[in-house]
Amino acid sequence: MSSRLDAEYADPTPLRVRIDTHERYSEKPHDPGADVLAALGLAGTEYLADVGCGDARFLAKLIAHGHRGPLLGIDTSAAMVAAADSLPGVRGIRADACRIPFDDDTFDVLTARHMLYHVPDPTTALREFRRTTKAGGTVAVVVNHAETCPYVGELVDAHAASYGIDRGETPYRTVDSETLPGLMSDVFGSVEVQRRDNALVFDTPAPLIRFAEAIFGPRGIPADHPDRDAVLADLSADVEDWFAHHPGRTWRDPKGYVIATAVVTD
Repeated sequence: MSSRLDAEYADPTPLRVRIDTHERYSEKPHDPGADVLAALGLAGTEYLADVGCGDARFLAKLIAHGHRGPLLGIDTSAAMVAAADSLPGVRGIRADACRIPFDDDTFDVLTARHMLYHVPDPTTALREFRRTTKAGGTVAVVVNHAETCPYVGELVDAHAASYGIDRGETPYRTVDSETLPGLMSDVFGSVEVQRRDNALVFDTPAPLIRFAEAIFGPRGIPADHPDRDAVLADLSADVEDWFAHHPGRTWRDPKGYVIATAVVTD
């Protein structure tokens, strides 16, 4: 993972804001964790590794559902590993998805949710997922649509550009919901895909502004950027103005993801 992504995930707060926004302001019910659990059909005793575990809320969900098998959270961010380690019965490991420090045929289940598009070489990561998962075990991968919340992204980019901030080249979106099934088929063979189409819907400015600020990092505006506060102030005024001039209307931004699962064969 690049130093830029390391900086982005050093503080888990923006990630939590993004997740909470999707949970609260989605047009349709939004629970990718539940979708993954439904796709896996766990018995509750499996050794499960969650690669790119983020703030570990998926692992917490497993514990809440009574999972009794070993749980492992893998992430490149020390803050995210600490979040996994803080859960009872969960072990956090700081590692790269392309170099998982475990033997062949270790895990019964491996999940990788909303992280593969951060990996410069997703095929290498998928091969690592297969290598470390036992024959007969399941790998579940979740990635977003290529165009997820494009209007908020365009808004942030436009205000950043007004201060000469260039988003620049990023390793993001090396894989998306359209390309993932083919990549997984090349590595695993048969793949089952479930698609979820949705949208974020805001009827007041404040949650939209909070969400926009939470994607500053991925759009090239780090927390320590000297113009960050100015960008946020201008963007906030723009959003407030939009709602003032569109009474009774909502801001709707399309989004979605796929859950792709594959059973490892010999």
